[in-house]
Amino acid sequence: MFALALILACCCCWPAESAASIGIVKSLAEQQSDGSYFFAYEAANGNYREEVGIVKEDSLEVSGVYRYLDDSGHRVEVSYVADQNGFVPRGFHIRAGSNINKPL
Repeated sequence: MFALALILACCCCWPAESAASIGIVKSLAEQQSDGSYFFAYEAANGNYREEVGIVKEDSLEVSGVYRYLDDSGHRVEVSYVADQNGFVPRGFHIRAGSNINKPL
């Protein structure tokens, strides 16, 4: 359930592309028998995502990075960890000390 929530959160935050189709220039995926996984892909426009999920006893620890060009043409890159402490993103545009895991 945690992995599904993480994937949905990352997909919802991914910037929308124009109606033109963007080709994938690199795609890798690997699934282990214990449920651990790795995937990475890169699009022709430079968008990139890489993620590793490691099963540890009764939990899943996920780490990864994604990047894209914003509307101004600047590269935005975010690395993240998701584990028992919640989802913790890091990037130059994310305020230091911000906690997205606070209850609303």
